[in-house]
Amino acid sequence: MSRRRKRNHTPENQDRWMITYSDLITLLLIFFVIMYAMSNINTIKFMSLSQSLAAALHHNDQIPLNGTGTTALITAANPTSGDQSTTKGSASQDQQLDNLYTQVKSYITAHHLQGNVTILNQQRGVQITLRDVVLFESGQATIKPQARQLIAGLVPFFKAVPNNIVIEGYTDNRPIDTPEFPSNWELSSARAIGVVRLLAADGIDPARLSGVGYGQYHPVVPNDTPEHRQMNRRINIVILRTGTSPDTSASTSASTASATSSLEALANGTSAAANAAN
Repeated sequence: MSRRRKRNHTPENQDRWMITYSDLITLLLIFFVIMYAMSNINTIKFMSLSQSLAAALHHNDQIPLNGTGTTALITAANPTSGDQSTTKGSASQDQQLDNLYTQVKSYITAHHLQGNVTILNQQRGVQITLRDVVLFESGQATIKPQARQLIAGLVPFFKAVPNNIVIEGYTDNRPIDTPEFPSNWELSSARAIGVVRLLAADGIDPARLSGVGYGQYHPVVPNDTPEHRQMNRRINIVILRTGTSPDTSASTSASTASATSSLEALANGTSAAANAAN
């Protein structure tokens, strides 16, 4: 009788799947660590690397491609450089306007023009306000000869900066109805455009100039007295800050309050001068 050999059956390892699972988890962990590292680029090191690559590959920050021109990937990798240049340029032009404000203010004082001209340094730009009585006859839009000389004295300051200039015309609330000016809209617009034409004739680039008439609808004080109505009849020459639209009006309460106080000072100074003359 033959004896059957007993086979030794090695029990199977039921935990082999854990090896595969742990490998998968490890790979996922490495993947997310890499993703996190890529999302937190050291800006200084990245810019240093990009500049080094740009200097090594090509002098104009472009990579030459055989037969297909060039690509500017190195420059495009730093998208903030253009914004920084724009910000610096805007800050420089703001400083120019601040200097312009100081120079024009000194000019007004030196030539004793405070009774007819005021100046404000606003968020939208430098605003020079001229009383209508020194510029025009009542109900007319033709600029007086002496007013032409006054504006001509300001032209060199305007030429010193490249900023756009908007001329704003305002009237009081007294109605007008003539063949030439059916309403205050036409009168204020014609006065503003008249100053625009004068500045262009004096050498200001017409592309920088624009004019707008607000009529009676933007008073700085109530039209309840002759003095207040005279304060509301005015021409504003506004040298705009970079990026400011020509139709931006000085409508904030701070700007209005400042303009009101300046015009009141102007009116008081004019009244005092008239009394002294009498």
